Parts: sequence; structure tokens; C-alpha cells
Amino acid sequence: MHIKKYAACVAMGVMSFFTANAQDIMPEALPTRPTAERIVKEVAPVGAVQQVAAEVKEASVPYNANFGESVVQTALQYLGASYRSGMSGPYAFDCSGFTSYVYRKQNVSILRSSRSQYTQGTPIARISDLKKGDLVFFGGRGNSRSVGHVGIVMDVDPSGNNFSFVHAASGGVKVSDSSEAYYSRRYIGARRIVEN
Repeated sequence: MHIKKYAACVAMGVMSFFTANAQDIMPEALPTRPTAERIVKEVAPVGAVQQVAAEVKEASVPYNANFGESVVQTALQYLGASYRSGMSGPYAFDCSGFTSYVYRKQNVSILRSSRSQYTQGTPIARISDLKKGDLVFFGGRGNSRSVGHVGIVMDVDPSGNNFSFVHAASGGVKVSDSSEAYYSRRYIGARRIVEN
């Protein structure tokens, strides 16, 4: 009971402290009502500011066209190379072994597995924003919702709905299209590994 009374007294003391401080503010330091209304109208709502900031951030993902082109040209040199699980070149590759090898040829070190590569760089949300050299990720055979495959963007269709990519898959290093039934069902997302 004594504790409750003590807590109530402390709370009243804090309230009176803040009330007294608020009353001590000189009235001439506060804006008049018309001024306050004008300020409120001129300032955008916080939600709108955050939304604009998010749009700018997504639109301003850095991209180096020379680097992207070089990544693609390097990848295409290995068309037809064999697929071997656990291999990372130069004569045989698995999917992430291929992407890590191609990037290493550009003096850029990325992690070895497709799942870990999916944590690197900057996510690219829309297919229409993809560029040459970006990494694209797909679900695996066993679980289409978990990253299990990776490739390198070669080109994006003008419609912005599909892209072609070079990758190491069964049958070896080849070029595929995201519109193919197997890949369209399994597409998970993309990452841009930037090198300026």
C-alpha cells in the first residue's frame, strides 16, 4: 500500500514538473495559429517523406555498365563447360562455382554458395531494373521457395517482364530465359554486386 502511494506521489511530482516547465515558455516564442497552420500545410506528412526516400533509394542503385558488360563477356567464354557439383572451374562448374569464378576473373570476390551470394550486394526488386552482370536467384529442385540456383543476367527483355541469363546447370554452362516454365516458377530475386 505504501509503495502505491509513493508511486502516485512521484507521478504527480513529475506531472507538475512538466506542467510548470510548459507554462514557463514565453507566449511570444510560440507561433501564432495562422503561422502554425501554414507550417503544417507546407510540411509533407512523415509517411510521404519516407515513401519518397524509399523510391529514391531503390532508383539510385549504382551500376557500372563497363563492369556488367565485362562480367557477361567473361561468363560467355565458358559456354558448354561441364556441370559438376562442387566444382568452381575452369573446366567444370556448379551454379555458384560458376558465378564466383566469373566474378573472381573481374577481381571481385563473392561468397561460394548460392544462398550466401543472395545475401550480398543490393537487392533489385523489379525485373525491369535488372542490368547485365546482376545475379539472379531461383528456388532449388527440392524447395522452390529456398535459394538453390544462381545465374548471371545477360539481357532484359524490352517489356521488362523477362530476362536471359547464363548459368551452370545440368548439361553444362548455357543461356536460359526466365520465361521458361521451370525458371519462371522458381524465380526468387536478384542482387547487384557493384564494382566501380
